[in-house]
Amino acid sequence: MTEKGLREHYDVITGRSKYIDDLELPGTVYLGVVRSQYAKARITSLTEPSRALLFLTWKDVGIYMPVRPDPRSKNVVKMPVVSDGKVNFVGQPVAAVVVEDRYELEDVLEEVSVDYQQERPVSSIEESLRGKDKVHEGGNVAIELNLSGGDLDQVRNAEVVVERELLQERIVQHPMEPKGVMAYYKDGVLNMVGSFQSSFRIRADLQEALGLSPERIVVRSAPNVGGGFGNKVPAYPEYILAALASMKLGRPVKWIETRREHLVNATQGRGVYSRLKLYGRKDGTLLGIEGDVVVDLGAYAFTINTTTPAFIASLLNGPYKLRFSRLRALGVYTNRPPTGPYRGAGRPEAALMLETLVEDFSDQIGMDPVEVRKRNFLDGDFKTPLGIYIDRAGYREMFERAEKMYREMKSRHKGKAVSFVAFTEVVRSSPGEGAKVRIGRGEVYVAVGSGPHGQAHRSTFALLASEILGVPPEKVRVEVNDTSLIKEGIGSFGSRSAAAGGSAVIEAAKAVLEKIRTRGLTVEQALSSGEIFEAEVFSKTPDLYTPGIHLAVLDLDKDTGISRVVEYWAIDDVGRAIIPSEVEGQIIGGSLQGISQVIFEVAPYDSEANPLFSSISDNGVPTAVEAVRKVSTEYVETPSPVMSGARGVGEAGTTGALPATFIALEKAIGRKLRGTPVLHYELSS
Repeated sequence: MTEKGLREHYDVITGRSKYIDDLELPGTVYLGVVRSQYAKARITSLTEPSRALLFLTWKDVGIYMPVRPDPRSKNVVKMPVVSDGKVNFVGQPVAAVVVEDRYELEDVLEEVSVDYQQERPVSSIEESLRGKDKVHEGGNVAIELNLSGGDLDQVRNAEVVVERELLQERIVQHPMEPKGVMAYYKDGVLNMVGSFQSSFRIRADLQEALGLSPERIVVRSAPNVGGGFGNKVPAYPEYILAALASMKLGRPVKWIETRREHLVNATQGRGVYSRLKLYGRKDGTLLGIEGDVVVDLGAYAFTINTTTPAFIASLLNGPYKLRFSRLRALGVYTNRPPTGPYRGAGRPEAALMLETLVEDFSDQIGMDPVEVRKRNFLDGDFKTPLGIYIDRAGYREMFERAEKMYREMKSRHKGKAVSFVAFTEVVRSSPGEGAKVRIGRGEVYVAVGSGPHGQAHRSTFALLASEILGVPPEKVRVEVNDTSLIKEGIGSFGSRSAAAGGSAVIEAAKAVLEKIRTRGLTVEQALSSGEIFEAEVFSKTPDLYTPGIHLAVLDLDKDTGISRVVEYWAIDDVGRAIIPSEVEGQIIGGSLQGISQVIFEVAPYDSEANPLFSSISDNGVPTAVEAVRKVSTEYVETPSPVMSGARGVGEAGTTGALPATFIALEKAIGRKLRGTPVLHYELSS
């Protein structure tokens, strides 16, 4: 295996890779879902179709979706798998049908007649906070926290205070492949395969929803997963329905999400309002931050969305030596689909909030914004006012290189707007990851709880195992994201796999190596023996931080309002670049998504909470034609404290590109903006 021949890439580019809809079992039947046409209503009647093998309504299901709420939540309203008599967003599952032939699905779904009694929906964060209309009987606020820390008396030392209000509109996560599952209940065991980021998380959700013990559930990912961006971590109602249908029929049941379903299904990303103040002194010293962060949770507490307000608040220190924080973090219900993690999952939102304030502060005191950042930049490990520990990284080394590049780019791109932003991205490597390494009978075998959804996990894990064992990586067989292979695993999200999964592979490989040496054997001897040497571990890792500085060059046609990022440059401390081309690819891909949130993408709803989009093109997803032509990446390598030495970069590009593009656009138009997106017709002269 070489970088030019990563095992994952070959199958994809030759068309040999298999996705969930390529998999079929004998006797497979097909699930379809009846969905609400209204944002808020009561169901008064529901007619059963004549041609369905199985028809599932609330009386057949009676299950609410598992949720992992912030324990400080005060009003957790779970989503029913199918409507419990009420619907709270357009697209919410009302009932399900199962048919023999997938091409009959649409016809059978049309046979189902649903009568609704409409009610007044809550369509926005603003309406939800007013509280005139309620999404749920317990009110619209799910969680409200007051988070304070540090030296709050520093407020009195402030000579300058700037304030910024922002609304980051919702966007739809758009992996190339929507969600999909196949469930098969046989001999008392539920088997589920699908397009997953975390088979272990989905097993836990199925266990809670269905009341099955974990040894009676086997979940594995399809051979290839066509993207995820956070959307494919938890279980969804359709997974529960497919499992129930298979348990009732004794046959494999497949559900493949259509793009139209995906547009209005849980989960959507972003949807955050903020009103914040930054305090400082005229010499450029930043003192602290204060204000409100409000997250649109959508219609229900779903997966981890109630944790998002506090998570964003915890990140508002950024890469600076702030002395205090005083923040109110709220999560509110609206009659829109539930929100959830989307690439960055709070990190880009926080970076935009903080970096725009730093720009405003610099303008207010008349100082170069790069100089303000330099005076306040971290230079070692740091504990934030809210008690978050940020580990040591190459902050100063990055800054020196980035400042030099910024001056060069400003000189080279005269007449264009050039931005400079800094951030530190939390890598959710805690609590760790599970892995197994086995040697013997001619094979080196690795199993890991984390799995790819566009990344090179197999190549990465093979390389790390080969370094410990002294065998070529091509001889290491890797399997991932399968609950039958190891006892305990976590999954792939939060930029965690190289740090957590990589460390687990190293720890397991070292444990096997120790067993082999204890027997007085070499790895080569163990490999060719008829014995099996095996070790399984759950390697515990803490959260880490990946700092970065990103620059964007933006060109604006003031007549048409069309803006384009013509050059993008990024430097990140990646800890260890295990496969450099993959590091580069992750940063480039993430950067394109951050840019897109500013100038292309939005999921608009009207005042009745109806979606104003019906296709992927309506969401403003850019094509290769609109994409930035030149993205340059550099990195420094300050090894992290985990065994792999890696940090995470999966969300670094998005975290940097959102504020970099937004601030460059503000510089181009010469005024402050109030949120994302900023579409071209709003800027045309």
